Amino acid sequence: MKTVLITGSSSGYGLETARHFQAMGWNVIATMRTPREGILPKSDRIRLLPLDVTNAESITAALSAAGPIDVLVNNAGIGLMGALEA
Repeated sequence: MKTVLITGSSSGYGLETARHFQAMGWNVIATMRTPREGILPKSDRIRLLPLDVTNAESITAALSAAGPIDVLVNNAGIGLMGALEA
């Protein structure tokens, strides 16, 4: 069975992507800064891991805990309000 690691799984596209892969029979490693139980269905194919993509130690710890993965969905992002200058 294939395994996908998804960053930014707490809401939006990341959450829906985790639900999609789980429904398709994949093992899902759903990562977010602060894991919250109950946002994804209970399943032995879903694991929640803490991951702050701006912190190298957090990345190392998450990858070590995840083990081998087949697919990475790098969805994490931050929203900024205000003017953007180019």
